[in-house]
Amino acid sequence: MNKPYLLALILILPFATSMGQDETLHPWTDTQGRTLQASFISLDQAAQTVTIKWNGQVFPLPLNTLDAQSQALAKQLGAPAPKAPPATSSPFDEILAAVPEDLLGPEALDIEHDWQSADGRALEAKFVSLKGDQLTLSMNGGAKVFTIGLDRFALESQALAKLLQPLAEKHRPAPPKPSAPAKPVKVVPPKVVEADLDKVHTWTSSDGRPLQASFVSADDQGVDLKIRGRSSPMSLPWTKLDPQSIALGKALQKLKKSLVPTILGGGEKVLERYGSGKWKGYNTYLESVAFEGGLHANGRLAHIWLLDEDGARVQKSPIVIDIYGYTKSTGKGWSRRRVKSLASSPPVSQDRRTTIVKGEWENGSTFEYSFEFSHAGMAFWGKVKEPKSEEFPSILRIDMRAPSIIDAANATLEQIKEAAGDGALYVDPVAGKTLKFPFNEKWDDIKNKFSKGGKKSVDYNPIKYAEFRGSPFGEHKIKVKSASTRSAYLSWWDGYSQVFPVQGAYILLKSMDGHEAGSSKTPGDFKQRLEIKKSERLDLKVIRGAG
Repeated sequence: MNKPYLLALILILPFATSMGQDETLHPWTDTQGRTLQASFISLDQAAQTVTIKWNGQVFPLPLNTLDAQSQALAKQLGAPAPKAPPATSSPFDEILAAVPEDLLGPEALDIEHDWQSADGRALEAKFVSLKGDQLTLSMNGGAKVFTIGLDRFALESQALAKLLQPLAEKHRPAPPKPSAPAKPVKVVPPKVVEADLDKVHTWTSSDGRPLQASFVSADDQGVDLKIRGRSSPMSLPWTKLDPQSIALGKALQKLKKSLVPTILGGGEKVLERYGSGKWKGYNTYLESVAFEGGLHANGRLAHIWLLDEDGARVQKSPIVIDIYGYTKSTGKGWSRRRVKSLASSPPVSQDRRTTIVKGEWENGSTFEYSFEFSHAGMAFWGKVKEPKSEEFPSILRIDMRAPSIIDAANATLEQIKEAAGDGALYVDPVAGKTLKFPFNEKWDDIKNKFSKGGKKSVDYNPIKYAEFRGSPFGEHKIKVKSASTRSAYLSWWDGYSQVFPVQGAYILLKSMDGHEAGSSKTPGDFKQRLEIKKSERLDLKVIRGAG
């Protein structure tokens, strides 16, 4: 390391080290009666150690290793000295005045110097300033800056700080005076048209950085922007944007609200809904970057479409979420509970996070379904209260149905393989390894691969999660799971009469009681069969670019 201050220290240290350094030897005796002669350096009350100098070496001793007399000596020598009246000059001033002004060059301000604390610890740091008795140093390229009392340093380091301060005053410019606050810029609200809602705009941050993004939505706190390549919107508070970008965001939000379609009122079996436009027939919807979804006005179905980077829907038919009750009311097989009526309807919305739908089944049971929309995906749960006198007890169930990509019954094998591409369904059973079902192979052929000697060798259900990936869904990965695999039963099914996975698959969620009730002759004995708690909810996440 270059040390242009070395000559200065050679000149000054013979004087500096002769001042205030106490080399008096004291006897120090440990608890075993052994004694050595050493000079006192310092006492650290917090750490309960005394630092001594013996044979030219400095090292600390725990107080509890010394006898009572040596401990008392350490506390006596370490007691703070009475404050001296403020002096008009430092004991270094006379010595420093004799050092030539041109001894150190400005390069001494740009290098890291070796500093030593009063108790012998070393560090490398750049000099920043010395103000009064407070020394400021910086480390790690300026990442760490700290200020500490000059008396905490060894005399050599105190002398170095005294030499560097006048050098800093001479060669470092004074900080600029704060300028008067800029006058507020008058912003004219931009004129926007419907096409601007999907257009990519240049947004400018408050510190002048540009960002290319399209508008998603805005509120009193800030704006959500869609950036190419991101699977979810970027949320920016208004304070992060310049005035012109704030005006653009608010103008686009005002326009978006003005384009809201007509609204139709709710009825006995239908929720309040949009009567025109893209979301005609839906009560609630969310348009995100990677997908868009809506709650149908029938109060039990949610539909989800995946979007490509240009905002176009990837698949023709949606992913379907269905919440319903079913029962063995005929004594032969399971059948659905029909909805008799819906309670008061939640208002239509394009940004509501959770929508609760209440109503009554035909057998007098009352239900409450919950639909949660977010930019990451959707979540579903619900509960039902059924009369104790019900002869055929019900079970609550949530189904996810992946859409059919092609009409396989009327397509050639080549057409099926082309539509399926590299897509696949992955299921992770609770017991066993993850299973892969390529869309372009037959269900039976795939299952035969998992069999040994003609016998099933894997447990397909229950599962921890399922994923849909590959070309039928573009760049997306769709992950479906339950928030709890302990109290809920998640399973999958290939559906009736389906030959290829490309025709779709089902993911089913019931409470654990609901699953047990389904195979019991007395399903009414299972009390939790009619509730899927929020902690057990069906989670559907959409990730774009996951591979």
